[in-house]
Amino acid sequence: MIRILLVDDEPDLLDLESRILEQKYGFSTLSAKSGEEALEIFNNQPVDAIISDYSMPQMDGIALLKKIREINKTIPFILFTIREKEDIAIEAMNHGANFYVQKENLPQVVFAELANDVNKAVELFRAEKSLKIQRDLALANTSAKSLEETLNFCSQAILDVSGMEGVGIYLSEEKNLNLATFKDYYGKYTGEKIQSVIHPMLHSVIRQNSPLFRDEEDIRVIAPVLVEEGEIYSDICVPMTHHGRTIGVVHIFSSQRQIAYALSFQRFISDIIVQVSGYISDRLAEEALRTSENRMKAMIRNLPGMVYQGHIDEDRTMEFVSDAAFKLTGYHPGDIMQNAVRSWGSFISPADRARIHETITRAVGKNARFRLTYRITTRDDKHRWVLEQGTGIPDDDGNPARIEGIIMDITRQKVLDDQVRMFHNRLKTLFMLMPAGCLIFRSDGTITNSVLVDLNSSAEKIEQKDKTELIGITFQGLFTKTDQALQDAFAMILEDKKSRAIQRCGITYPGGKRYFDIFLSSTPVGYEQTELEIFFLYNDITSRVLTEQQIISSLREKELLLKEVHHRVKNNLQIISGILKLQSMRIHDPQAQEIIQECRNQVYSMASIHELLYNSKDIGKIRIEEYINRLVDHFKQEYGGTSARITLVVTIDPDIVLDIERCIPCGLILNELITNAVKYAYKPDEEGEIRISFTQDSSSYLMQVADDGMGLPKDFDERKSRSLGMELTLRLTQQLQGRLEIMSEKGTIFKVIFPKMGETG
Repeated sequence: MIRILLVDDEPDLLDLESRILEQKYGFSTLSAKSGEEALEIFNNQPVDAIISDYSMPQMDGIALLKKIREINKTIPFILFTIREKEDIAIEAMNHGANFYVQKENLPQVVFAELANDVNKAVELFRAEKSLKIQRDLALANTSAKSLEETLNFCSQAILDVSGMEGVGIYLSEEKNLNLATFKDYYGKYTGEKIQSVIHPMLHSVIRQNSPLFRDEEDIRVIAPVLVEEGEIYSDICVPMTHHGRTIGVVHIFSSQRQIAYALSFQRFISDIIVQVSGYISDRLAEEALRTSENRMKAMIRNLPGMVYQGHIDEDRTMEFVSDAAFKLTGYHPGDIMQNAVRSWGSFISPADRARIHETITRAVGKNARFRLTYRITTRDDKHRWVLEQGTGIPDDDGNPARIEGIIMDITRQKVLDDQVRMFHNRLKTLFMLMPAGCLIFRSDGTITNSVLVDLNSSAEKIEQKDKTELIGITFQGLFTKTDQALQDAFAMILEDKKSRAIQRCGITYPGGKRYFDIFLSSTPVGYEQTELEIFFLYNDITSRVLTEQQIISSLREKELLLKEVHHRVKNNLQIISGILKLQSMRIHDPQAQEIIQECRNQVYSMASIHELLYNSKDIGKIRIEEYINRLVDHFKQEYGGTSARITLVVTIDPDIVLDIERCIPCGLILNELITNAVKYAYKPDEEGEIRISFTQDSSSYLMQVADDGMGLPKDFDERKSRSLGMELTLRLTQQLQGRLEIMSEKGTIFKVIFPKMGETG
């Protein structure tokens, strides 16, 4: 709608002009009663044209024209007057008036001419203005450095062309419309209520691919909230397309009430939107290209190798290599591209060059990818293994022209692979050559689904079957008759995953029962480690078990024979003791009787040992505690009267066990020492106490006999003593590799200290 500023100092005529132009010709008018008022309105409100009377007090039409042209040189200005003077018309045209219309003609003729002149002037003005705005927008867009700046320039250009007050530019992103930029006059445009109405309307415009021009009446019918909340009384919606692709939509709005949109105005709007669409589309493409380039650079920068593009010639001439070339070779990319300093072919080991060229040529000829490893020599003469992957790039005729790909340093991986391969070969050799049989079962955690997947040659010999016959058999299918301990152990390792060993496990084969030492271990396998591999190591010990059984049987026979020997020795010694007793009964000499009694005691000490060995589970060991208690009981029986006045106190370490070679000397020594104490330590009828002890420490044994009698003479020397008992005690102590200590204070103490087996005292 064209907005006209009417200037006339006659109110009635001013009102008539306004009603005719609005009602008959569809213009929007503003009224001013003087030139001063007209200037104020022009400076504060947008207008499309000015119609002014010539004759007005203070400031006539020519003076107003001059003032207007100082402010705006292109706004249409029409002088409307009753005077018919040619010089006034010439002066008005010279100062920039567009038309001069006289009031003397018939009213319908005058206003028709006036409306026609206004339309022509405004259309021309708008066309020139539109062209200027488009030109300025083109210049501004060339200096724009971002999408944000382009959107800002475009939105201002739309406002300038339309003469409206607000605009919103929406961009399409995956079927959604996002408000990219907007200019608003009341600050309510982005409110939730307004946007909830605008978005469906904009999507409808895009689907119909047709602009929408609405006045207040249309808006109130379809979307009254725009009037009530946003004070939008007229708006325009135009889809933005570029090269047949919709990129968004423009929404132009105003608080002015438009009655109609001229076709020329609609054309101007469409033209500026087409221009804006092109600029925004180009900027979006540039932004996308820049983003893509940045992503590509980042991807190339973060790739674990040198990205390249080059030729298939023998020099492997490179047109492009990434920055990773320096880390890989020690040369900068510029040194390698176009063979500036070195060609890529010169890095490759001479032994690999022919193979590489042949492999690449063959792969490119078949339009296939290639993958190969080879050695290169770096700037500092170090050798590296590299992995190259690439493909051919055809020319316009489909013939291979160049290649592109990536070259990665795999030196560390190559070394690790070689080490892994070496260890694998070692383990495989060890696995196959180990003397024990090894079975590997794969299981899902149940014994019924535990299947044999591998075994070594020793296992083949044990099972007496070929590997191909055994693979795939379940654990229960392979071991049908075994000790229950093996079945239980296999089930438990599936449950708790803990290693375990089984000794002397019996497994029945067609040839008979065989015995094995078995070790079971497990490890999780598979991508999610839900399966188990059970390692079953078993060593055939059947020959050893049978030999041990024979040895045990033979030992039992020998034990019976040896016990019989001890029994007979004991009986013979008891017979000797009985003979001595009978002999003593026939002798009346007390000294001779005493000698025979001592002999009987010595014989008893030896006979007791043989009796203990006969009754012992271990025929080679004697418990000292039991042996000494027997000797003490024997003394009490033999010296009945003496035992009533002399108390024998025994303290023996119950853990001491001696062999027969040491036990006999100990018994004979105790016999002599106890006998001497009973005979010589006390006066006749004197009471006393004899303490007998046998203890041990970490390295030696201590056998002690102590009395509380009268003690030994002060000049007593055991080495000079002519007593048979003392001489026997000294020699037996030497036999034990021990020493004899004698103390005579408040009684007498005899100590025999001798080392434990394997040690000397």
